[in-house]
Amino acid sequence: MNRKGFTLFEVLMALAILGVVFSLLYMIFHQSMTVMAGTEDQTEVVRQGRLILERMTLEIQGCFISSHRPKSGPPAFHYGLVGRSNPEGVDFIDRLDFSAAVPSYVQTAERKGDVQEIGYFLEHEPGGQAMTLFRRQDEAIDGDLLQGGTSLAICDRVRSLRFAFFDRQGKKQKEWNSLEGEHRYELPGRIEIYLKLEDARGKTYAFQTQVYLPLAGGEG
Repeated sequence: MNRKGFTLFEVLMALAILGVVFSLLYMIFHQSMTVMAGTEDQTEVVRQGRLILERMTLEIQGCFISSHRPKSGPPAFHYGLVGRSNPEGVDFIDRLDFSAAVPSYVQTAERKGDVQEIGYFLEHEPGGQAMTLFRRQDEAIDGDLLQGGTSLAICDRVRSLRFAFFDRQGKKQKEWNSLEGEHRYELPGRIEIYLKLEDARGKTYAFQTQVYLPLAGGEG
């Protein structure tokens, strides 16, 4: 009677083929997971960048300057907008501080006044090129438009934040100061915002928008 079976060589060959198949399946699975993770990371960065620009736009549109001017001496309350440019290599670490009308959708119980101070600025993260974006809010308008209130981090892995200001004649400027100088008691007619974020792999994404200031038509 003939007995048929597998030789040791055939068994080893089958195991080797299975090993190759499983290795290929693992590589395909790993690549698929990597692509999926990268897509999710990219989607989150894009979503975050758009939300930041939308929030900035809404708040800058409410930028406010009081029509009351002191007859003598410095004003007790500072209203206006101060934008400062700070280039760092090919990127920028700009800062923007301004007084803005509190939106009507904010509940009455949360409002401490009709005007508040708002600021946006960057600070370096330890051990890297990326920075953290902070938002400053001061409920009380006082004699210092650039400080006070509470600052909260709203986004990390920021590579650059830059503002450009356009006067009523459309002339572009890197900085703006409503407290002193040629633009005292004036608001820019338009502000452009440039924002760069990076994902976990270091890939950068650029965002840009422009904001028109409804209250920039006149000093009153």
